[in-house]
Amino acid sequence: MSITLVLLLAFTAPAAADTDIRPTVVVDYSMEPAVLMPGDTGTITISIENMANGEIYVQEDEKTFDMNAYIASIALGGNDDIEILNKEHTDIGLLGPRDTIKLAFNIRAKETAENGVHFLTMELVGGSDMNDLNYNIPVKIDGRNLRLIMATMPTTVMNEISTIELDIINTRPNDVNNVIIKAEGENVSFNPAEVFVGTIPASDKTTVDITLNTMASSSGTKNISFTASFFNGDNYHVSGNEDTEINVVSQPSLIFTGIEVTKIGNKYSLIGDINNFGTTDAKNVLVSIAESENITPMQPYANYFVGTLEADDFSSFELSARILTSDVKEIPILIEFRDTDNVYSSVTGYIDLESASAPEGGEQETPLWMWGVIGIITIAVAGVIVYTWKKREVAEEEETDDEDEDGFDEDEDDDDEIEE
Repeated sequence: MSITLVLLLAFTAPAAADTDIRPTVVVDYSMEPAVLMPGDTGTITISIENMANGEIYVQEDEKTFDMNAYIASIALGGNDDIEILNKEHTDIGLLGPRDTIKLAFNIRAKETAENGVHFLTMELVGGSDMNDLNYNIPVKIDGRNLRLIMATMPTTVMNEISTIELDIINTRPNDVNNVIIKAEGENVSFNPAEVFVGTIPASDKTTVDITLNTMASSSGTKNISFTASFFNGDNYHVSGNEDTEINVVSQPSLIFTGIEVTKIGNKYSLIGDINNFGTTDAKNVLVSIAESENITPMQPYANYFVGTLEADDFSSFELSARILTSDVKEIPILIEFRDTDNVYSSVTGYIDLESASAPEGGEQETPLWMWGVIGIITIAVAGVIVYTWKKREVAEEEETDDEDEDGFDEDEDDDDEIEE
């Protein structure tokens, strides 16, 4: 807001036909913050400008006129609701043509100040032959705060990751700055726990998403609350709490269905579906056999990468494990994933082995003693084959020798016939 005050007439013509020229002074003021809350401090800046143009001294009708504006002092008066912390500026001095001076007054609205417009009295005292000026400066006080409204807030959640939408509404007639939202809860966690919003214009709103993590929460009713802190000018404020309750059900959001367990000796094959029963997507889902003293994961399906499971979606998987003792009745399955904010989470599910079945045909793992018998038989068969081969080779050699002897005898008979 600005006001224009003509402290001295720019051009007058008295009865004696004498000409009188004086400078024109304009007074502006501004307020920061624009609207105070009870207890706030603020600053009123008063700007004084000499609107005269040209030379400092003006010749007119053989007279010389001084265009400097002399300001002796400016004072600001308070009232029952507003206190003036520095009440007066004195010995301000001369303002030449087009010169400007700015003077700051610090004020404070009392804690008991009522809402509405309050007027402060500004008194400007001019030096030399300048006139004085009194003017009322309006200051507005408004105690309205920020409001928090939970746009989407589930009343019942599982052991899952869910999202809360929170509306921050600035009901004030001026902007507020450095708004920060803080979330707190009993036996639950939030990510992020604090959200920086920044500036919210007057009569406007901003919506933020906050991730609610109840993966490790016990079942039952939990109290959660949200608060907003902000600055009105240089004044720090905290809004009232927005409290609510949620009910946590002890049920994981990632569950197994359609599980088939096949047993071959002490080896188990697990085939089934993993389902996202929650309200948010699960990213980079990886299911694995949780190794223990009596359970050993087996390749190639010691773990199985599923990828992204959207809300209300499912995917198949396959795992393999060796059970080293008959006391094991269930296999723990580790489910690892990242939530919508890329925060790592994990949960352990269990698959019952009581329903394990042998593959079609009743195939079972060959016991060790059977492998021994098979080995002996194999060796015996190999021995028979070698013995037979050797025997055949000897027989072939003997047959060759006989053929050589017969040939020798025939040669001798031929020689005898020739001699005769």
